Amino acid sequence: MTVPARKRTTAVRLIAAAVALTAAGQAHAAVTVYSDQAAYDAATAAQLFFIDFNGSTGSLVGGNTFSPDVTFGSPEATDPSQVFWNSDAITDAGSTTAPNFVGPIDGRFTSPVRAFALLFSSAGEAEQVSLFDELDTLIDTVSAPNPSGFFGVVSDTPIKSFLLDNGLFPSGDPDRFFVDDFRANEVPEPLSAAMLGSLGLAGLLARRRRNR
Repeated sequence: MTVPARKRTTAVRLIAAAVALTAAGQAHAAVTVYSDQAAYDAATAAQLFFIDFNGSTGSLVGGNTFSPDVTFGSPEATDPSQVFWNSDAITDAGSTTAPNFVGPIDGRFTSPVRAFALLFSSAGEAEQVSLFDELDTLIDTVSAPNPSGFFGVVSDTPIKSFLLDNGLFPSGDPDRFFVDDFRANEVPEPLSAAMLGSLGLAGLLARRRRNR
């Protein structure tokens, strides 16, 4: 049986829409920031790991001594592989470029994650958090809305590494911050754009069979 031209046109449009939807879902990353732990917990699933920096045995320690899951460092320090333990948290080991020797902290996950959270302790402005994928391509840079408190992020692109950049005092000098209670979580899988496109195409084919 020949399909009428109008129905063929409709089919072509639906298939094109499904393809466009799939491409859009792959091309645009979405990152959501949380300043409330309850909201972050509601948006994530099982905890992958948790690091409490309470009771560290050394003051100047290599980032990979805390956990096999993530390596911390001080990218502007003389030794970028080190962080400083203080007040039951970690902070940078010192900057060689900042006027007050205060630098950022970075970290690299052993396996990419899509959600992680931590506690910031700081007296300055909100820190900037940059997220990178497995190719070290920037996913997004977001602001921590609470310079002293909970910060969580959920990304639809797997995160391989991150940079926690200092907020600035009114003088323009970087503000030292401290990080505690670092965790990573699984993320419930939404219905992907590809799956939506497949379902739409399957529905279209079923309708055509009925019409025949």
